[in-house]
This record gives sequence, C-alpha cells and structure tokens, in this order.
Amino acid sequence: MMTNYAEILVVDDMPDHIAYSGTILRSQGYRVFAATSGKAAIKFLEKKIPDLIMLDIQMNDISGLELCEIFKNNPRTKDIPIIFLTAEMSPEIIQQGFSLGGCDYVKKPFIKEEYLARVKTHLQISMQQKELAAANNELNLFCSAVSHDLKAPFNIINMLIEMLKQELGEVQNEDISNIMDMIVSKSTQTRIMIERLFDFSKMCNIQPKMTMVDIKKITEETFSELRKLETDRNIEFHCGELPEVKGDPVLIQLVIKNLLANAIKYTSKRETAVIEVSGSVTKTHKIIKIKDNGSGFDMTYANKLFQVFQRLHSEEEFEGSGVGLALVNRIMQRHNGKVEAYGQTDEGAEFSLFFIN
Repeated sequence: MMTNYAEILVVDDMPDHIAYSGTILRSQGYRVFAATSGKAAIKFLEKKIPDLIMLDIQMNDISGLELCEIFKNNPRTKDIPIIFLTAEMSPEIIQQGFSLGGCDYVKKPFIKEEYLARVKTHLQISMQQKELAAANNELNLFCSAVSHDLKAPFNIINMLIEMLKQELGEVQNEDISNIMDMIVSKSTQTRIMIERLFDFSKMCNIQPKMTMVDIKKITEETFSELRKLETDRNIEFHCGELPEVKGDPVLIQLVIKNLLANAIKYTSKRETAVIEVSGSVTKTHKIIKIKDNGSGFDMTYANKLFQVFQRLHSEEEFEGSGVGLALVNRIMQRHNGKVEAYGQTDEGAEFSLFFIN
C-alpha cells in the first residue's frame, strides 16, 4: 500500500536517469515530476513548489550548483531541500554544493536503498522543520495575544487609581495616597515585565540581518540618549576606539542600550559614576567591553545573570524587570557570539561582548 504522498522534482538532462529515479520513487508512493534542463526546472518552480528536489550537478544549460544558488536565493524556493545527484566526487565540488544550500548528495550510479534512505530522511527533516515553524508561528501569535490581554488590565488599574484620586480629592490622607502610588508602581512594573518577556520570546525566531556595524557610533549615540534621563547625576563616560563588528544594527543597538542602561543604573549610588567602553581584536574575535564602578556582583552567582527574571539585587535597591541581560545573551547567541560578565561586590562590573571575525 502506498503511504508516501510527497512531491519530488527530479532535475537531470539524461532521460534514462530521470526514468530510473522516477521508477524508484514511484514504487514508494512518491509523486514525481521531471525537468530535463535548468531552464525547465526554473519554469516549473514558478508554478509549483515540490517537497524535495533531486538535482543533477552536471547539466548542459545551467549547472546544478548554479541552479541551487538560484533556488536558495528565491524566497519562494529557499526552504526546499535539495539533494545533489552526481558522479563527481571531488571534495571541492561536494563542499561547494553544501555551501550553496544543498542538504545531501547521492552518487551515480544509484544504489536503490541508499537513494530512498536519503530521500526519506530529508523529507522527514523538512516536514519536522515545517511543523516547528508552524508551531513557532502559533506561539508568536499566542504570545502577542497574551501580551496584549495581560497589559490591558494593568492599564485599566492605573486609570482607575487616577480616577479614584480625583474623586477623593483632598479627602485622601497620606497613607491612602501612598497605597495608591504603590499600586500604580507595581502595576506599571508588571506591565513592563510582560513587555520585556515578550521581547525576549521574539529573539528565538529573529534572523539577524548581518552587515558591518559602527559600534562606536551606536555606543556614543545610545549613551547620549540615556544620559538625558539622568541630568542630575555626575557621570563620566569614556569610549575608546572600537572595531566595526558584523551584526544586525538594530539588535546590536539593543545590546548596547541594555548594557549601558545597566551601568547607569548600578552606579546610581556613586557620587561620580564612571563608565568605560573599550575594544580589542584577536585572531578569532572582536571584543567590546563595558566597565563601570557600580555595585558589582558576587561571581558565585554569575551564572544567574543571563537567566530570565534572575536578579542579584533586590528591587528596593535597583528597579528592573530581570530580562535585559537575558536578552543580551540571546542576541549574542543569534550572532554566533557570546557575552561574559565579571564583577566584584561593591567594586563594579565588566561585560565583554565577543563577535566572531
């Protein structure tokens, strides 16, 4: 009984190879389409998207490697798994095929069992990826709905408190006024926490748009914006020469903003806050360091720093949602980099960002 319903496009300029492939695949219940040239394959994909492409590397009009690159650069076809069919076994050709987006290869002449095993494996992987993408999309929609639904009551609470204040007017005493202010404060903190948690959840799916980033410019501009919120404080800011890094400008700015905001917050009890940003380059990484003379932390608990809602200081000492550093860590992971922290209690902290060269 045929139980496989996947659709497979075989691209090969040798009719006998197509016929043999078709016989093998149809025997397992797959629906098979054929293209005897690169141009025919491109035209076919304009109308229909198969579940898998079996692609010959050596063809007369357009090589399989060129076709693979075309397919992977097209948003409509970029997610279709491609298995190369080849008699060419040089490591350079095989490596080039993988670098262009191919997922596997089958050597000609085909061994039926190997051929079918590779087809089955990559169809299963593709199906799992599609299911995971659909689940992630559902999760994002759910998070968005939950975020909206949870924030709304807190906004209403704040509005009701303001209405109550106006209704009471001068009748309210100091204790009642303090209690209402506390309710507003806690409500606002909870709403912000929900927003930060939603921002963190989105990091799972964001694909960074990589380009060269002038991190020195971002750092200076970000500090200038944050400084305007602390006009009554004495803050010394020193930014040395910083190397350009490869990353997503928007996400990198979010990293710098979180780390500088942390430095400003945890130096709030210093008569003179000192924040220093420096850069260096090694054979493998470009490193950005942000150092402050603030409250610091006990290295015994450093592993908690980058976990969601984990805080090393009480809310009474320093306000915060407990998500900022977790967000920094997630963004650096999305850049195939990392963040490290070093600190000593009451002697400041230093955060190092490692970007790959």
